[in-house]
Amino acid sequence: MAISGRQRRRASYTLLEVALVLAIIVLLVGAVVPLSSGFVREQRLRETLRGLLVLAKTARTDAMTSGNATEIVFDKKGFVLSRPGEEGATEKVSLPRGTTYQVTPFAADKALRPGGQRWIFQPTGLCEPLTVRIMAGEAWIEVLFDPLIASIEEESYYIP
Repeated sequence: MAISGRQRRRASYTLLEVALVLAIIVLLVGAVVPLSSGFVREQRLRETLRGLLVLAKTARTDAMTSGNATEIVFDKKGFVLSRPGEEGATEKVSLPRGTTYQVTPFAADKALRPGGQRWIFQPTGLCEPLTVRIMAGEAWIEVLFDPLIASIEEESYYIP
């Protein structure tokens, strides 16, 4: 069998092309990782805030339906819903590890670290206006609760 002077060349990638594709993938992954860590931090803060909002709505509804004042107690580990006539915490939202918060009552000069402060919901459905700042590292979300409907009236945040 005679071999022709022409050899067949298989289609393949050069080492330079493979290295270039890998460098692009590394750059993309390097850009996405810091963005996703901020996203995860924001979701953790928002989940804690959602828990407080649910407790506020529950406390308001309970106060209006029972005719008795209901309260949320701010302690170092989280938020506790306290109903009159019931022993201990009925509902609680615990803070994730590395998360802290501050409470600023209406007309207060400065924010307070949690230490047993009470947010009281009257049978009329009214509550004291309250500002809460939830923090994790440098990131924070601050909300002002509306005294008429116990819903978030204003929100500001910083998520690096």
